[in-house]
Amino acid sequence: MAMHIKMIQAIKPTLKPALFAGVALLGFISSTAVARAQLTCAYVNDNLPAANGVEGYKIGAKSATHVGPTGTRGSGSAKNDPTFFGTPLIAIAPGTTHLYASDSGTNDIALFNIDASSCKLTFVANYPAQGSSLFGLGITISQDGRFLYATNSDRQSTLVVLPINRDGSLGAAVQTVNLPANLSSLAIAPNGKVLIVTQPSATNQVQSYIIDAASGKVTFASEVTTVAAADGIAIDPHSKFVYVGNGGEGGSSAVQVIEIGQSASLTYVANVVFNGIDNPAGIPGSSNCLLLSPNGKMLLFTNQRFANVISLSVDSQTGGLTFIDMSNDGEGFVDEPSQMAASASRGLVFTGDFSTGAAPSMGVLRVTANGTLKFLGNLPLKSKAAATSIATVTF
Repeated sequence: MAMHIKMIQAIKPTLKPALFAGVALLGFISSTAVARAQLTCAYVNDNLPAANGVEGYKIGAKSATHVGPTGTRGSGSAKNDPTFFGTPLIAIAPGTTHLYASDSGTNDIALFNIDASSCKLTFVANYPAQGSSLFGLGITISQDGRFLYATNSDRQSTLVVLPINRDGSLGAAVQTVNLPANLSSLAIAPNGKVLIVTQPSATNQVQSYIIDAASGKVTFASEVTTVAAADGIAIDPHSKFVYVGNGGEGGSSAVQVIEIGQSASLTYVANVVFNGIDNPAGIPGSSNCLLLSPNGKMLLFTNQRFANVISLSVDSQTGGLTFIDMSNDGEGFVDEPSQMAASASRGLVFTGDFSTGAAPSMGVLRVTANGTLKFLGNLPLKSKAAATSIATVTF
């Protein structure tokens, strides 16, 4: 399947000034009455090796108020390791105020309740996730909020299926699946029927599993070999295409495209390299972490090497990608920004920024319907936090 790539506008990789001062973020949202009424809570898993915690911000119309950190009562990754950039270490169950954060060091999952008016967190309990997690305890939640999927990546990598009770508590595992290699990321297709996982150290680096809606259990369906290391995942709203970051190729950012067919079969479509040669857009750096807009018309990826967020338009029929815009976000040092979360109704995108070159922070950008980006500022996080994972909810 051919990829059609064209240049929309010139790339200008210049650092835009931060608008963050104290707790005021100027021009944060549009002036519509609907937007003013909304409140967004954005959180990161600090992933600290001892006394791990979750912290975030209450995002109002023109201000951002720090929340936490609230302890998970567990330990994150050893030595403050950001693990794989694409490993999701935090998740909010859809339609609830239940937030889950993984403790890679103690191999458990912490449950919190979110206060919808203040964004403050209340710790509830820890639940064992089995095994150990050298490369991070990745988690994702089914669209119906009934099951949590956790990946343990060590000498024996496993996928564990945990039922979620109505009060948010986790039940005993209903299934444990042995995996061939350490996982980087996992995600569930919007149709709720397919689970996708990436395994950078495996020969077959992307796998699909069919989900049984009643039991939550998974059955292996398909795998494909990617041309570069597979990392973060984004799946289009039609559950037709999977977009996978690959960490850069030959010094250029790239996105791998995989099609989901009948019975969750996977077909490798293309590796779109933004090198200025095979296509007009030249974007040096990396492309580990991805985020799709709810309508599937726009794909964002982060560039850790040069601290950029890039927007692409998506052809829903072919999976093709076209460059739109790029904005700086922080200081480039191979590890920021990383994962993203969004408040689509407010046009805001948040990035988790673990940085060894500067203080860790949460990046904030505004994105328009046509994909143009504006950097609004960085919100400071706890010292030494390895906040690569991020989750948001808007009330």
